[in-house]
Amino acid sequence: MKNKLTQLLCLILTVATLTACKKTVGLDPLPANKITEFKVVVSDGNIFGAIDETDKTITLYLPYYYELDVIEPVIKLSTGAKLSETLAPVEVLDTKKTYTVIAANQSTSTYTLIIKLNQVAPLVITELSTGTTTSNMSIGGADIALQGNFNVSDIKKIKAYLVDANNKEYEFLASPSFGAPGITVSMIGSSKIYTYGRLMAPQTLEPGTYKIRVKVQALTAEMKYPVNVVYGRPGINYGPVTVKQGETFKVVSSTTVFNDFREFYIMVNGQKTLLPIVSYTRTEAVIRVPDSVPPGAYTPTASFGTWPLSTLNWAVTVTAK
Repeated sequence: MKNKLTQLLCLILTVATLTACKKTVGLDPLPANKITEFKVVVSDGNIFGAIDETDKTITLYLPYYYELDVIEPVIKLSTGAKLSETLAPVEVLDTKKTYTVIAANQSTSTYTLIIKLNQVAPLVITELSTGTTTSNMSIGGADIALQGNFNVSDIKKIKAYLVDANNKEYEFLASPSFGAPGITVSMIGSSKIYTYGRLMAPQTLEPGTYKIRVKVQALTAEMKYPVNVVYGRPGINYGPVTVKQGETFKVVSSTTVFNDFREFYIMVNGQKTLLPIVSYTRTEAVIRVPDSVPPGAYTPTASFGTWPLSTLNWAVTVTAK
């Protein structure tokens, strides 16, 4: 009898336990304010961003060979959700881009976009100077070339600077004498070397010692050894002029600048005749023709400091008052 009672109690306990197990606990609904997919369409397919729900980040790895300046994301959201902004292209160097998702119930979630450019690193540039010899670079000097492992063919992705002692950057400019800057590629041994050429040092530089810094998208490199920026031999643009006796005209330089401008003269009947320099800046000089100069066409000569004389290949044509 005792055994039967024990069995009955066990049966009742088992039934009670099974009944209790059938009860369910309500789960929180999944958030409806999520980015579920982030991708960028490229020439040979898609690149997907890695979405981290813990940190609320989207990390996108872009291979350098696509040479993208901007991306145009394609984004999928939770059902019924929307972005707080209009989807637009994003610059690949943008470090502050965020996306806010608004769910149907008005709850929000904000993601930070992290773009990582898979560039060939480190960026290495060829030195112009050495530990014992410092290279000179003229203020306004043109046809400057820099070399390195830039791995880009698009000049918009590369920038080069002269950097002074206060870390102020002066960007190299396009050379008006040699055309727009360009990038060429050559093999030196087993290495592929990129040359960024046809550059000009700004005419506004002050003489002194400068570092050279190059930026290729997210990478930056500096030459170990600096260069000396100096006044070079001034140049005068091709500029034939016609001017009346007693009047003035201008000569200009779009490259190496005027410095220590001493004389501007012509030969009249075999005699050196000065045309007075009324005033001059680095890039422009005002010259006066004396009343006594006879009408005619003359080839002028300019004298700057201790540089060799510059005999110009154009004429100053003097006419009567």
